[in-house]
Amino acid sequence: MSSPARVSDIQALSAFRPSLIRFSEDVQRTLTSPGSDAGRVISWMQRERLPYWKREIRVRSEEAVRANTKLVQQTSSESPRPSVDARKDYELAKRRVREAEEKYEKTRQSILKLEKAVKRYRGAVQPMASIARSDMSEAVARLDGYIAALDAYISAGQSHASAKPKDQPEEHEESGKGNIE
Repeated sequence: MSSPARVSDIQALSAFRPSLIRFSEDVQRTLTSPGSDAGRVISWMQRERLPYWKREIRVRSEEAVRANTKLVQQTSSESPRPSVDARKDYELAKRRVREAEEKYEKTRQSILKLEKAVKRYRGAVQPMASIARSDMSEAVARLDGYIAALDAYISAGQSHASAKPKDQPEEHEESGKGNIE
């Protein structure tokens, strides 16, 4: 023989519902946030850093050409030996061009590595995000169903109790309403 459920306050379940929804939103936001942040970094690198280093290669190459021209002019002038400063300026300009080319290449490689890492992350997180999205929606729906069932159970119990004469002893129904899964 089953006994009736002793439900005294459904408000706790009703108060829990918004927390469950917030948790679901937080989980989904947490799972997608790193991918979004990395996407912004990739975008910034493509939009700003690659063009910057490309421009620097051009500017530094022009400086190297000017330094080389100065060196050649000094070599072809009346003095057969160019100044030490002209040679140092030319070597420095060549190093700066190589540095800009290396930075450009490293930036390009970093973008590719980040894109691969983001794809791997999204691939790993996607099943978890799908589960969180569908299971949380289902959990909220089940919670709503439980709240509605408990409301109906309490309402039926109150209307049943008010319909009985006061001098009759209270009987328990065995309809299974107290067994909520």
